[in-house]
Amino acid sequence: MDISGRHEAEGRYEMVCAAVSARISPSFLERIDSVRLIRRQAGSLDINLISDIIIEACTGLTGIIIAESGDLYNLEVWRVKSILGRDFKYPQTLAERTAVQLAHHISLAGHRLIRHGIDNGKESGKERVME
Repeated sequence: MDISGRHEAEGRYEMVCAAVSARISPSFLERIDSVRLIRRQAGSLDINLISDIIIEACTGLTGIIIAESGDLYNLEVWRVKSILGRDFKYPQTLAERTAVQLAHHISLAGHRLIRHGIDNGKESGKERVME
């Protein structure tokens, strides 16, 4: 799980949360089951808003929620579990870090698409490149 857009832009926060449901072994992402993107706008940030976005993105998904500590204000794991009402951990294995990195790339791409739109991309061969 990852959230992009937690920096104020034009007096607002335009956030995109990506939840990646995956099966992992200690070293590899074995399979991606689903990806969810949740968009949220806010005038200010706090742990309640962030936890609401995470809960919404992960509703109906089974397993442990894994996210970087910065996404949850560096709170201790037991506090995050209490706030989310779910099993939670910070990434420890290579596969867990890879899954969070994948979620980061997805949330960042979603955030860029929302902020800039597809028409602001540059043509690069057959690909569209967003800046």
